[in-house]
Amino acid sequence: MHQVVLAQAVLEVVVDRATALGVTRVAAVHVLLGEDDEHTEDALRYAWGEVSVGSCAEGAEFIIERTPGDGLRLAAIDVERAAPAPGRSASGQEVAIG
Repeated sequence: MHQVVLAQAVLEVVVDRATALGVTRVAAVHVLLGEDDEHTEDALRYAWGEVSVGSCAEGAEFIIERTPGDGLRLAAIDVERAAPAPGRSASGQEVAIG
């Protein structure tokens, strides 16, 4: 159940950042998960799928990279903008977090 709390915390940051950027959809969420952390990648992906329903991140790929240490951190989001600048593609833009 703790995975749901972690996924919800990530979602809140993702939605806040997406809203600030004027993003219509988040295509992917990149997180860093410590190698010493007890949480399994499958459990976190499942929790993400559940908590993101109805948000701008619903259906977003949840990409987990293992790193030294423990804990879960949001690294970046890939976004799609409603109206891309002329000559630029909106999909696949990466936004680094913190």
